[in-house]
Amino acid sequence: MVKVDKAFELRYKKNGNNFEVLIDFDKLNQWKKDQKKYSIYDVLADTKIFKDQKKGDIASLNDLKQIFNTDNEEIILKEILLKGEPQIPTEYLNKLRQEKKKQVINYIVENSVNPQTKSKFTYSSIESLVLKVKFNFDPFKDFGTQAEEVLKILKKQIPITMEKIILIIEIPGMYCGNFYGSFRKYGKVLKETFTENGDLKMEMEIMESRLNDISNFIKQKSNTEGSYYVKKN
Repeated sequence: MVKVDKAFELRYKKNGNNFEVLIDFDKLNQWKKDQKKYSIYDVLADTKIFKDQKKGDIASLNDLKQIFNTDNEEIILKEILLKGEPQIPTEYLNKLRQEKKKQVINYIVENSVNPQTKSKFTYSSIESLVLKVKFNFDPFKDFGTQAEEVLKILKKQIPITMEKIILIIEIPGMYCGNFYGSFRKYGKVLKETFTENGDLKMEMEIMESRLNDISNFIKQKSNTEGSYYVKKN
């Protein structure tokens, strides 16, 4: 459980009755995404269910049973956590916005290129443009979705694109083991086959901005014997 002095209040209203619990906001989001991995007790600072947390007014067991139709604490708390509304201080919201802004900018920097020069952008150059257009980052919205929104705005300012391409990669059999694990993080493997002599042939979808990184990887891990080319539509 999170410490009470670092917890936020979450409010839930049911049948005209108010209920409040103390939570760790970050853990709440993690739990909502994966309820098998996290417990509701990881989210809560206290298992007490309040009618008014500031006054220390705790909901009675009879009230809870009557309104939730159960006396099972875990079931009641789960409903409150899923449907309740966190009361987040402005200062913390601003912190979340800054973190989301960094995520979005990093994503754009890693995955975009100037289509005219094929060169990548620096963090500072994208950040300065984002500040100029005054994009309002949503701390609760997926960073990938917001990156697409920012990109549409930036395209009006500079030549920039986040295009995907498909590579056909051929690796001699003796080096195939190097092209598993971390290499797969560069993109999405669409197809892979082995030739009669054990060579690997792979079809891989990547962001165009990662082409140089993959090219270097292929050269280093195949002793320059591996090859690739961009598949034409």
